[in-house]
Amino acid sequence: MRKQLKLGIIGVKDFEIGFEKLDNSIDKLSEKLEEIISTVFDSRIESASRIIEQAIALYENLLEQQEKAHQETLEQREAEKEFIYQKRQQLEQVQSNLAILLGQCTVQ
Repeated sequence: MRKQLKLGIIGVKDFEIGFEKLDNSIDKLSEKLEEIISTVFDSRIESASRIIEQAIALYENLLEQQEKAHQETLEQREAEKEFIYQKRQQLEQVQSNLAILLGQCTVQ
């Protein structure tokens, strides 16, 4: 009976030591999992930030192109207005000259 009792006490101590080691292993595993999860989240956040920055840069570029095209259109319209104004003045001058010529033809 003493041998059984002695084995029982040793068995309990072995279990206690085993549970302590298991508890330590669980703590280490938990720390490692937290580290891995943190690393994955950081990586995803960096990737998302990079993609968002690229999208913003793309849209800024598009806006700049649209602004440039708009400005060129305004400049082109102003140039066209100036051209039309000059042609109108030329036509008015031609009309005036024709009127003078016609007046001279009818007088003679």
